[in-house]
Amino acid sequence: MAAKKANQFIGNVSGKVPPHKHCRICQEPIPVSAEPRVCKEQTCLDKNEKDEKNQKTVRIAMFVFFGFFAIPYILILAQRVMG
Repeated sequence: MAAKKANQFIGNVSGKVPPHKHCRICQEPIPVSAEPRVCKEQTCLDKNEKDEKNQKTVRIAMFVFFGFFAIPYILILAQRVMG
């Protein structure tokens, strides 16, 4: 089935492949205009949604972790400047 999907994008005799992207999950060729960058398979859509949620959680955790270390230094610097 993967070969069948890949062949749909090869349309001319010269062997050049038209512009395309690849699904982030299964690496199948998809149209350039596809957004988000996943194919229309339900498993890929579900996995992409799960990955986006995980990325958001990690991003929030990173800012919180950074804040635990940055805030004391900022407070010390502010004390030195003010007093």
